[in-house]
Amino acid sequence: MFEPSAQIEALLTAVAVASRPSAAPSGTPIQAAMTDRESEFPNPLAATLTRIALDPYGRQVADQFLDTFWSGQARRQDVLSSSDAGREVIIGSGFHAAVYAAVRVLSGYPRPLVLERDERAGGTFAMTARPTFHLNSRNRPGIGGLAGDQRASLNYLPGAPIQAANLSMAEYQTNTDMAFVVRLTLAQFADVVTNAEVLSVAGDAAGDTRLVIDVADRGRVLAGRVIDARGVGDPADQNIANGTTILTFAQSMQRMARPWPLRGVRRVAVIGGGDSARCGVESFLGIAPQPFMAAAALDSIDLIDWYADQLPTTCEQWQRCIRGRYQAIGRYLRPDRLGLRRLNVLSRRAQPIALPGLGLVGGRAYDLVLLCTGNRETTIPGLDLDSFDEYATDTTTTADVVARKHYALPVFRVGPHARLPFTDLEREDGTADDAANAVSIFRTASKTAALAATLPF
Repeated sequence: MFEPSAQIEALLTAVAVASRPSAAPSGTPIQAAMTDRESEFPNPLAATLTRIALDPYGRQVADQFLDTFWSGQARRQDVLSSSDAGREVIIGSGFHAAVYAAVRVLSGYPRPLVLERDERAGGTFAMTARPTFHLNSRNRPGIGGLAGDQRASLNYLPGAPIQAANLSMAEYQTNTDMAFVVRLTLAQFADVVTNAEVLSVAGDAAGDTRLVIDVADRGRVLAGRVIDARGVGDPADQNIANGTTILTFAQSMQRMARPWPLRGVRRVAVIGGGDSARCGVESFLGIAPQPFMAAAALDSIDLIDWYADQLPTTCEQWQRCIRGRYQAIGRYLRPDRLGLRRLNVLSRRAQPIALPGLGLVGGRAYDLVLLCTGNRETTIPGLDLDSFDEYATDTTTTADVVARKHYALPVFRVGPHARLPFTDLEREDGTADDAANAVSIFRTASKTAALAATLPF
């Protein structure tokens, strides 16, 4: 059990004030209903935060409070200037940053400092404030676990004040459910500074064990240890995207969160066959979380050409080969009652070209092209992958690698950014059979938690 942090206390006050009858648009009936079940939660704070999360107005107020709090210029500069030279600093504010911070503080260590280059903390899940895609794992209560463990919650965040499983009865939850859990965890266990782009990390010239972090427009920050938690990286072909007719996955999801996102779009091309591409196809088919304002007859795409290697091209093949999370896509690979197919999988590589008002792929013109061709690391001097080696919690064996450690500096890579190898157990239980699991939450969350729990101060 833990007491709410000063930041969480302030959040609770802000929500309470906004939820008064004179302030809230329609009251908060969920508050009264949740009171009956408060005793079932592990602590009163978990019950209160869950109540806020279940109330759309309360969640909106809480999210806005966190964005405003973390973006305050005076506070950000105070946090950076007062940072202790021996403090742990986490680069990135996504899922693994939250895991590390929570487990670290609950293990008795000080709150780490989190540096986020964007304006909004929370990582990939928080790229929009509205639901735009579903999580890949089913909504299950319980503790964290591995694939095939039916009693495990694969969307589990170790140490979080509340879990995603508490926030929805939907079979598959949305990105904003997990984003809210991540953001609350950071508010409870870390000091977050947004708009803080790390330019380089180096050892202190004085020759001691301190690290010097150069932050754009904010000077130097000293640290005793750095946790590199930058996630999957940036879109590999973002230089091709123009933000209007050719979009990266992040740009597409941000568009889907705006009013009338598919207005005037009739023909779409999707390039790439991974999870991002599948989530994008779901949005274009209308089976993802509903966009903000749309009319079924006016905002329906007529044709989606999906350029991807090694994907089934028929409904029957799709149903046999693709896991349950994306089964709904398969039925669009067959003609409708009028004999028309909205979705076609084309098994070939493609390179889009931007034309005025159109995207061109292999001679075909499209209103919109979605690029989902993978991600690549953004280089930060001092943190190049070649400078890291595998790190296991048990120094006598490397059977369970949980992170990568810098050869010379107290710097660790965690999560998908660490490119961790599959273990023998993961090969035996089938986890390694799906290449996408290399960066999945259920596989890497426990490893980040293990690192946080075992590193000496």
